[in-house]
Amino acid sequence: MKEIIVRLITYPIVYILWGGLMWYSQIITPLDFTYYLHYIPLCNAKFYNILQTSPFIIIEFFRIIYLYLFTFCIVGGIGYYLIIKRDYLKSDIILVDIAFGWLIAGLIYTFFVVQSPFQVGVAHDLVNDNLLWICTKPTYEIPSLHTAYSVLMALHFKDEKSKIRYFFYALGILIPISTLFMGQHWIIDVITGIIFAYILYRLPKNIHLKIHNVLNYLSGYYDIIKK
Repeated sequence: MKEIIVRLITYPIVYILWGGLMWYSQIITPLDFTYYLHYIPLCNAKFYNILQTSPFIIIEFFRIIYLYLFTFCIVGGIGYYLIIKRDYLKSDIILVDIAFGWLIAGLIYTFFVVQSPFQVGVAHDLVNDNLLWICTKPTYEIPSLHTAYSVLMALHFKDEKSKIRYFFYALGILIPISTLFMGQHWIIDVITGIIFAYILYRLPKNIHLKIHNVLNYLSGYYDIIKK
């Protein structure tokens, strides 16, 4: 139980990384590469018009996926290994992968940005939730972290024997699609998000193991796991 309590206390601290990145990025004027998107197929109003004129039930389905199941994908995925399976090493590895994602993507967003489809008028903002921009910005586009983290979670569940892995596989497909339907991301954002997820997943786990050992130490367990 100590292991769970320590992680429930420390895991949220990782989110400070993201908040900090949002803060210091304000002092730098990034390069805007939005203009070059018109050279990329499907980065146009015709593509988004096809998506966003879909039947109402489809639009609402993807809106729910985008707004609510993305958060569940991360919290639920980590929580599954932390609380249900009590596989603390796995939950720590996933969390550190996500932290690295915030750090690397945050640095990219600090120096290079792309305006979202709805900002440049090729799509409508079907999310229409101003609270969303408290914890992110519409110029945080390439790579799409909605895509990256949902695909990352699916990759982490690929060796899970339980059928719950199929649920995370589904989210790894539906969440990236939802970013397009909602007019939040470009197709290139989704593609780079998938690549980014694979890179995060394949990162050497040396730092992950060190953080895992520190958390175990704070929990009162002093056995050191080495690579």
